[in-house]
Amino acid sequence: MSWRACIIAALTVSPLASVGAAQEASWEFTLSPYVWTPGASTSIETGFGTIDADAGVGDVLSATDFAFMGVFEARRGPWSLIADLVYTDLSERQNAPFGALFSRATVETELRVASGYAAYRLKEGAQVSVDLMGGFRAVSADLDVRLAPGTLPGQRFNLGDTWIDPVLGGRIRVALNSRWYLTVLADFGGSGGGDDRTWQAVGMLGYQINDRWSVQGGWRHMTIDREIKGRDVEIDLGGPLIGLTARF
Repeated sequence: MSWRACIIAALTVSPLASVGAAQEASWEFTLSPYVWTPGASTSIETGFGTIDADAGVGDVLSATDFAFMGVFEARRGPWSLIADLVYTDLSERQNAPFGALFSRATVETELRVASGYAAYRLKEGAQVSVDLMGGFRAVSADLDVRLAPGTLPGQRFNLGDTWIDPVLGGRIRVALNSRWYLTVLADFGGSGGGDDRTWQAVGMLGYQINDRWSVQGGWRHMTIDREIKGRDVEIDLGGPLIGLTARF
């Protein structure tokens, strides 16, 4: 079964009674901006071999590189629509790639990711809620690769592409007490074959300030694997995040 068929099937398994309940419910909205400081690792296939450039979380914090993410959710009854936006502008380096051919490789990665989901609440309890999610991930990636001179002259090339992958995932929220809660989200997707794959996992601890406001902190990891202009490219992002949620 194809990815698109899986998503359609996953989102049509709800009982008919829940549709009527959703029609009677009112809309609820949440907006959550986050600051995300991920470490980054980018692997790029070249004619000389593979560049494995990386930058730790400390490198991101000490540089002008950054990542921003925001989540918007509209819920009515057991159904919800979720938009997740990520923007990163990061630099990764590898010293002495390919032996002495070059002295250093630098990869500037600008990444725009928009994920959209339709979610259905499978379980709604006082302590635990579970959502099944299906949708898409749209990615626009621009990579500027520079090889500093070694025994060979320096070289520079650019890679860029924009594409959309279907994704399936789930989300679990666990109330620890009246104020504290845990949220775990994961999804995976791609074209269903070849080198076009994507997945992510997010874990957060949240504190409910009042009925409208809450704060969260945690960790997010995202992997994007894609063949771009005939070169295998893998981008891994992982690091801490902190954010604020408003409900209205």
